[in-house]
Amino acid sequence: MKRRARTWLGHGLWALLSLSFGLRKLLGGRRSLPTAPQSVLIVRFDLMGDVVNALSAAMAARARWPRARIVFMGPPAWQPIARRCPAVDEVIPFDVGAVTHWPAVLNPGTWAKAIGVVRAVRARRFDVAVSVYGPIAGAVVALSGARWRIGYRAEAPAWSFDQALPGRRRNGGPHEAELATRLIQHEDPAWQTVEADTESELVAHLPRPLVVLHPGAAHGEAKRWPDEHWTALARDLEPDVGALAVVGLADARPTAAEIAEAVNIDDLTGRTSLDELVGVLARADVVVSTDSGPGHLARALGRRVVMLHGPTDIAIHGPGDPDSRALRVDLPCGPCYNFDRPAECRFGDVLCMRWLSPQRVRDAVLELLR
Repeated sequence: MKRRARTWLGHGLWALLSLSFGLRKLLGGRRSLPTAPQSVLIVRFDLMGDVVNALSAAMAARARWPRARIVFMGPPAWQPIARRCPAVDEVIPFDVGAVTHWPAVLNPGTWAKAIGVVRAVRARRFDVAVSVYGPIAGAVVALSGARWRIGYRAEAPAWSFDQALPGRRRNGGPHEAELATRLIQHEDPAWQTVEADTESELVAHLPRPLVVLHPGAAHGEAKRWPDEHWTALARDLEPDVGALAVVGLADARPTAAEIAEAVNIDDLTGRTSLDELVGVLARADVVVSTDSGPGHLARALGRRVVMLHGPTDIAIHGPGDPDSRALRVDLPCGPCYNFDRPAECRFGDVLCMRWLSPQRVRDAVLELLR
């Protein structure tokens, strides 16, 4: 019932915004892209990995408009990542979940705060505003008061953008980072978009090569690789590496504990802030991760990544960087992730992850280490 009510509310708001944006376009006259914009707003909400991939748009904007002030708007939780992007001059935090999640969506105070944020953005009078993905980001850009608004036509209410590009996210690609870059210019995306400003003391003493494991998956149980596979991988890698470490939130602790019973590994699960996680990943020689935020963050830090895929498509959700590897088992039912909800297996048995063997992952890690 909650999902249905939220869907109806979303459709109603979409229609209302489309109507208002259409009237504005009809009455507003012709507009044009500023030749040398001085301020650029880039908007991307959602999960850590999504924000990481969106930073390629900031890198493209810096390359195209080197003198512009690049401002990134995203979830407050991922501010430390966006601030470490060398192309970003400023970060505007906006908790979009407070507007879209139930029951906050029915709270007038929540909407008042959101309106206040939009008003503050409008007061900035940006030259260019870019919606990287999604109807909320599209609406923010449409309401931003920017002189020129860019986004993908299918991902926002009608008439949201002055420059509405064709295409949308779909299995088969293009990659998330490529889609973000295309909004600015038709160039290959920048894969290294985040810089580590400090080294983590948690792993500074560990011998090299250091392999970091991330078994967590916050956006769907179907993304998880079996615990026994992680243990087998760690056992197989131990003789060939200097040190092993495992990172993650509370959901990764049981897996980490099982691995620690079998091999000598530094268990950092639940012990790292986001700043410390950046430092740990930046020191790794190879990071093995599910399709999750830390895996994409490691790639953005210039680390080699072996990413494990089941329900998600490598073409759009893989690490992207040619120096990394993405592994999956091809089954007739996959990839099945459809972007609008967490990744879960409709058959209740995630064979695509269970059949991805530890030996195959080990071989990929050793290849990157060589």
